[in-house]
Amino acid sequence: MPSTTDFSGTIARWLPGDPGIFLELRHSHLDQLIRRGICTAQGDVDEKQLSPVILEFKELIEENAEIFKDFHEMFQQVSPDRNPDQKWITNYLQLLAVLDRIITLGPTYSYTSPVVSGVPMYGVLAPFCNTEAGYRAFTNPKVNAMFHKIFDEWTKFLVSPASRNVLVTTEGGWLSPDALRVQGERLGLPFAEAWVCRPDQPHMGFTSWDDFFVRRFREKVRPTIEPDNPEFINAACEAITYRVASDVQATDQFWLKEMPYSLGHIFDFDPRASQFVGGTVFQGILSSLDYHRWHSPVDGRVIATRVIPGTYYAARLDDNPDPDVVSRSQAFVTAISTRALIFIESDNPNIGLMCFVGVGLGEISTTKVEVKQGDVIKKGDDIGSFHFGGSTHLLIFRPETKLTLLPGPTDPNKARRVGSLLFHVDNPPVN
Repeated sequence: MPSTTDFSGTIARWLPGDPGIFLELRHSHLDQLIRRGICTAQGDVDEKQLSPVILEFKELIEENAEIFKDFHEMFQQVSPDRNPDQKWITNYLQLLAVLDRIITLGPTYSYTSPVVSGVPMYGVLAPFCNTEAGYRAFTNPKVNAMFHKIFDEWTKFLVSPASRNVLVTTEGGWLSPDALRVQGERLGLPFAEAWVCRPDQPHMGFTSWDDFFVRRFREKVRPTIEPDNPEFINAACEAITYRVASDVQATDQFWLKEMPYSLGHIFDFDPRASQFVGGTVFQGILSSLDYHRWHSPVDGRVIATRVIPGTYYAARLDDNPDPDVVSRSQAFVTAISTRALIFIESDNPNIGLMCFVGVGLGEISTTKVEVKQGDVIKKGDDIGSFHFGGSTHLLIFRPETKLTLLPGPTDPNKARRVGSLLFHVDNPPVN
């Protein structure tokens, strides 16, 4: 029996609809590399100026015949549409040089495209994600292991005080007038009133880019609604509602156009997966501009936690010329990308066992679980966070739990507030 899609919402974009914006992004990176003598206009790269982790990636590509073939063919298969006046990445050495540059920089804010600001590496890799060779490369465990090493190097910078050079008030800074205005409009509150910060201090008191990224709301900005009412399940993240599906199957063909959820693959065949067969999955998408912490949707006890390694830039291939293919693959990636599982036994027996799944995508692969087995948690308590970008999450329920999705924002492009009412539990109360 196929699963049923009970609600289908907005596909939130990570890249702008105007391809010229990220074409300019790649042009800018190459232009800087040419000016510094790392690359030439003819496509050559001075390997002596590349970092050790990038040289290790180069070695992996060149010493593995399949990977070497894929990293050549993805350039042949990518769409040829581009501005002849802009510099273009033409080979894997140039691509590696651009990645090497990115991991020395904090993401800058762009008023023309605040979306791509949070995912600069995906902005460069996106055209290759929708090619057959790119898919093979980005699903290869050895390639993903190298991306993980690259992200680890980038993380060292993003958690350091040096990364505050993008937390400034000048153009391109996340505290510039344009950036603060856009972020204020999203929340309906001035930045300093919404977020825990110190406006009188340099960089508003943030100690690093990562500290800014995982910033907290001020008290009462996002209260937990009906905290003592077990008949309601609350939103675990500040996220746009993407899909609600019921009668979800133990295994399903998640790569098809409809992208059905496949519980066995989501859970990496954890033995608890069988309890959710025939149940309900909620999926919400987080923006790189918004709040990135996870909160418990119910009162209960943590039964188990687990982090499952996976892919970073693999997406479901399609014929759409729009490069933002990962955004179109939100359900697909739940089966293959890096993900964190938090199993919670709700105090409400009509809910019973449920699971929060945080799915790390691209450079947002860091999923930090902040609870452990045995912890007693209340609605609204911190349970974890995403680092370094936007991502997606699931709430998964057993078939015995009968749910009604509650109304969200009238604008489907707006996120449900974390802590707001998400589901009503329709089962009669258990005495």
